[in-house]
Amino acid sequence: MKRFYSKHSTRTYKWRVQQVKAMLTMLTSNMSLFQAALLTDLGKCSVEAQLTEITTMVLDCKEVLQKLASWMRSEDVGSPLLLAPAFLEIRFEPRGVCLVIGPFNYPVTLTLGPVISALAAGNPVVIKPSDLCPAVANLLTKLIPTYFDPEVVNVVNGAIPETTELMRNEWGLVFFTGSERVGKIIAGQAAATMSPVVLELGGKSPLIICEDIPEMKAMCNRIIWGKSINAGQTCVAPDYVLCHEKNAEEVLREMKNSLEVMFRGNQRHSEDYGRNVSRAHTQRLYDMMVEAEEAGVEVVVGGSELIDVADRYCPTCIVRVDPRKHSNLRIMNEEIFGGILVFFTVSSDEESIEYVKNVPGTPLAIYVFTSNSKTFERIANSCPSGGLVRNDTLVHFATNSLPFGGLGSSGYGTAHGIHGFKTFSHHRAVLNKPCHFAFEYQGLRYAPYDKMMLVGGSGKMFCRLLALLPSIPPVAKLTRPAFLISFGMTIALSIEPPAGLFSYMVYFVISMGLVTLMLRWKIWGKRLRNLQFERNNVGGIEGGSELSRRSSAGFMHTNDTENVTNNNVFYMEEGDEHGRI
Repeated sequence: MKRFYSKHSTRTYKWRVQQVKAMLTMLTSNMSLFQAALLTDLGKCSVEAQLTEITTMVLDCKEVLQKLASWMRSEDVGSPLLLAPAFLEIRFEPRGVCLVIGPFNYPVTLTLGPVISALAAGNPVVIKPSDLCPAVANLLTKLIPTYFDPEVVNVVNGAIPETTELMRNEWGLVFFTGSERVGKIIAGQAAATMSPVVLELGGKSPLIICEDIPEMKAMCNRIIWGKSINAGQTCVAPDYVLCHEKNAEEVLREMKNSLEVMFRGNQRHSEDYGRNVSRAHTQRLYDMMVEAEEAGVEVVVGGSELIDVADRYCPTCIVRVDPRKHSNLRIMNEEIFGGILVFFTVSSDEESIEYVKNVPGTPLAIYVFTSNSKTFERIANSCPSGGLVRNDTLVHFATNSLPFGGLGSSGYGTAHGIHGFKTFSHHRAVLNKPCHFAFEYQGLRYAPYDKMMLVGGSGKMFCRLLALLPSIPPVAKLTRPAFLISFGMTIALSIEPPAGLFSYMVYFVISMGLVTLMLRWKIWGKRLRNLQFERNNVGGIEGGSELSRRSSAGFMHTNDTENVTNNNVFYMEEGDEHGRI
């Protein structure tokens, strides 16, 4: 795979689109197989499998196909005036062969999602699916070679020994989703080979119900849905509820009612409620419930007697605790990652804030239910977290316009949409500066630094100017010749002024006028290019659309997408409704 990557063919727009289209075809053509595998591994019904696993990946692929050309475009940035003329840009280039280590709770979404981002960024990928979901792992092992060349995407199955062996290699990026404990091991192993790593972990995500709440029924429906989907095995599922004492009794009644309605009073035999990934995980939840019951917590819904370890079934259990009496319980200290929802009351919103701040670690998400915007902002400013949601649960995970990722103990790095593309891309800094005596500024920056002692020395003067002079905005590639001419004239005037005041004023006005035009050209040029695209509109990505290539030589048209790269020349779909210019 590294030999294939070294040929640089993965840099092209055409190669990336081909791989993402292959992923899209694989998902849409084998939807029933994925649904069956998810039913086997996690007891997911077909609707939940499609909602939480398959449809999200299809939408990811479609977004990449729609927006990849604009994502690949290099980003022009401004430069210090004292370094002018200098043309600065950030190029988004592939990192190399990447490793994606998938989790068991969403074995399709959280495995193939990073793969789609990696392919969009031009990286070959090795997939290590979770060994706890053998049906999905076997399906990926069967399908991937059918839709991808082995040097592009490969699957390695196994458990700890195989993962350890994979981590002995150097990777362009390691993307791991899982527990904090294993995440620390992966990060340590990646450090040994100097491989960058992204950790998508978890933690105890709090849900705060404030004194001023929104509509009660809608709020409780959203809470129960967020806790019961995938049998509670969601890294951003609410782990515990801090409810203002004013609303506690009504909230508990309405949550019980929501649970009753959603599963028609029989969660055990409902097709819409899944199973835990293994008996060992179910046994862990059973042990936590037994410990809590023996400590005297109030079981509002569920209970250990309803848990069936052999069937991997744990119902949604709501337990009411006293944080002062029950602080040593496992449900108060471990990430639950299952159907148990801890509930306790607080006397004020400030008490909720203080409790969340004192819990070890940083949560992956915080959920706040309040009708008061000021209360929400106070919580947002007081309690750090990976994500923050007001008046809903989980849905921020499915929004590609938002970056998804943790903070501190809940992980680092981001995924989804353009954020995932940038994660799997190297942000290469490029500075292009003409080399001419006119732009040397009398050698201010060169030793010896005691030149021009009338102004304190050339070195000190250079430092003062660097600190005082402003930055200039990005200069569009088409305006670089105009910029160089106008800037060169200005420098020449300062070195050898023309004879006569009138001539000096004429030259000064001309040069400053050209500089002004240059600074404003970015706006005018964009407007003119929009008109050009509207005149030559030829449609979207499908059907061999014509591309417009921009370089220092101007605009050209081409039907050749094979050689589209991200190297100082970028291509745009004409007529793109998103304005890729």
